[in-house]
Order: sequence, then structure tokens, then C-alpha cells
Amino acid sequence: MWKLVIKLIWNALPVVALVLIGAWLYNQVTGTFTSPTQSTPVVSVVDRRGVVEAIKSVNKQIFIEHYNMVDVEYTEIPSDWTSALGLKQEFIVLVRGRVPAGFDLHQLSEDDIWISNNGQRIQLTLPPPTIFVDNVSIDLENSRILAQSDTCPNFLCQDDLTAYQANVLPAARELLIDYAHENGILYQAAGDGQAYYEQFLRSLGFDEVRVIITEYQE
Repeated sequence: MWKLVIKLIWNALPVVALVLIGAWLYNQVTGTFTSPTQSTPVVSVVDRRGVVEAIKSVNKQIFIEHYNMVDVEYTEIPSDWTSALGLKQEFIVLVRGRVPAGFDLHQLSEDDIWISNNGQRIQLTLPPPTIFVDNVSIDLENSRILAQSDTCPNFLCQDDLTAYQANVLPAARELLIDYAHENGILYQAAGDGQAYYEQFLRSLGFDEVRVIITEYQE
């Protein structure tokens, strides 16, 4: 009985040895190509043209909006002899509206970007922030007439709607823009834009990032 057991064990030794040798070789080969504890960092190198295209593709131009209200006073008096009659049209209107500000990316070019030779550092120079005048909007729903007096007939003075559209609204837009300027909308846009593009450039794979805002760099 014992002789049979010993014989079986002896016959199985070559098989066990082959299995162990095969396992060792497998570990050596797979360990050469993959390591569970180490990974090779992937560095994404983007050239200047690629950065410009990436920035323009996201089309992030407006960074802040100011929502304010202004009072607009409008007066119209006939310019002919009828002015002696005391005819006059007057409005005082409370106008609310939004003023957007940000960066005109159409001005951005490859000359505004510097990238180090190793592709790890980048400097971006943005144009000065601007107010998008064409995008200033009037909140008609929440605007209202505070006072109105009209003793001037329509054939001598403008009708109310024409006066409102031709005179009151343009004046309100200018006042809203001036008010936004006074409240530092451009400096706020510069700060928000700088923070946004620093993060954006890091997402492209750059380790060191510097964003300069022309005329607004602290």
C-alpha cells in the first residue's frame, strides 16, 4: 500500500514542477508589461493653434450679467410757436434690464499664447473684458411708468409708444451700461474669466498655467 502511494507521488512530481515553472514564467512575462502598482502618466501636449481652437469651440464669452434698474425722464415740447401754449409731454419710467460682460474671442490669436518647449507650461493673454452692448436687454415685464403727463397732441408731439421706443428705451440702455461700469462689471468679468481659463487650460494637460487679462492684471 505505501509503495503504491509513494509511486503515485513520485510520478506526479514532474507535473507539479511543470505547473510551478509555468506559473513563474507567466508572472515574469505579465509583470514586464503591466504593473499593478505603477502607471505611466499621460501627457497631453497641445500646440498654440489647438489651444485657440479649443477656447473658441467652447465659446465661453459672457461671464457676468448685471441686473439693475434706472429712472428715465423724458420730456418733449413743441419747437414751433405752439410751445407758448404750454403744451408738453413728460414721462418718468422705471426701467429694469440686464447688461452682459465678458471677452470678445474673435480677437484671440496664436500670438496671445505661449507654450514651453516641454509642453507643460502655458501663458494665455486675453483681450480686455468688454460689455456686449448689442446684448443689453430691457425687462419690459418688470419695467413701469412712474409718472406721466401729456398735454401735447400727437400731431405736435410723438405718440406715447413712439416716444417710449425711440427715446426712453435707448436712454435706459445707456444708463444701465453706465451703472454697470460704475459697479465694476468689467473687473468682475476679468476675475471670473481668469479663473475659468486657468482651470480650462489645466484640463488640456498643462501643469503650470498663467492667464493675463490685458489692462486688468493685478
